[in-house]
Amino acid sequence: MIDLTNANEVKGIQANIHSTFNTPQGEIVLEFLEQACGWYESIFDPENRDRILINAGRREVVATIKTFLKLTPEEIADLAKAKEQ
Repeated sequence: MIDLTNANEVKGIQANIHSTFNTPQGEIVLEFLEQACGWYESIFDPENRDRILINAGRREVVATIKTFLKLTPEEIADLAKAKEQ
């Protein structure tokens, strides 16, 4: 398991994420994941409360990828540390 509070460990996985998603094919896959995971839809489901948790979890996948593409390893490590507290 990668220690996301360690910027050096984040650098390794981040390099792989950039190699995967910073390509024309990777951009298409990310667009697919955004649609499949409901990135642009509300997570609220008034008829099924459990569905809210499922929808939030699906969106978390896309959010994690986008975070790794946008932030520095140090910023990601800081976010992970804050989340642990």
